[in-house]
Amino acid sequence: MYEKLKKYFRKTAGKYFLNLIVLTIFFLSGCAMKFPAPDESNQTILIIPVETRQTLGHFVFTLDVSIKESSGNEGIKHTIEPNPKMLFSYNTNLKPGKYKITKLVMQAKPGFKLGGGAKKRPEKMNDKIEFELQKGKITIIDKLILFQQPKSKLGKPPKRGQNQQKKTDVEKHLEKVKRDKERKADQEAMKKQRVRQVQLVNLDESFKAKILEELKEVENIDQWQME
Repeated sequence: MYEKLKKYFRKTAGKYFLNLIVLTIFFLSGCAMKFPAPDESNQTILIIPVETRQTLGHFVFTLDVSIKESSGNEGIKHTIEPNPKMLFSYNTNLKPGKYKITKLVMQAKPGFKLGGGAKKRPEKMNDKIEFELQKGKITIIDKLILFQQPKSKLGKPPKRGQNQQKKTDVEKHLEKVKRDKERKADQEAMKKQRVRQVQLVNLDESFKAKILEELKEVENIDQWQME
C-alpha cells in the first residue's frame, strides 16, 4: 500500500512540475516582443521612437498619428499609448513607398479630459516628418515623440464612505468647496509648469542605440533587414 501511494505521489508531482515548466515557458515567451515574418500583408516595418517621462501614476491620453502617402491622400491612423517601458512604437501595415506624418492628435482616455475639458486636441508640428519604407526592411524615423505630464500636487480625494458617515451635510459641503478651490489652484500651477505633453524632438544617436539594442531581442528580427 505504501509503495502504491509513493508511486502515485511521484507521478502526480511529476505532472505538476511538468505543467509548471510549460506554463513558465509560455508566460516568458508571451512577454517577448514578436514581429511578424515578412509576407504580402507585412512588407515593411516602421519604427517610431518614443520616450515617456513619467510623473503621474498613469497617462490619461493616447496619441493618434496620421500617416499618409507623399503622393496621395491614402494613409492610416497609428495610435500610441505612453508607456515608460517602451522605447518605440511600430507598424507593419504600410506598403513600400514614400510617406509623411501629417497630424498628431491627443485623445483623452474614457473617463478623463484634456486641458479645458476637451476630449481631443491636435498638437503643433513645426517639422516635416517624411520617410521611405522599403520591402523587407525596418525603417527608424529620425524624430522622437516625447510624452510628458505635468505633476499634480493635489492628493487623491477621500474614498466614498471614508470618514463620511461621521460628518454632517454642512461639513461635507465645506469639504467639497475646499476641494474645488484646491483643484482650481492646482490646475493653474500645472499650467505655469509649461510642460508640453507631446513634443517632437530630433532622435539622438544614444537613444537610437538603445532601440537597436532592444530590437536584437525581438522575435523574427533576423528575417528583416535594417535600413
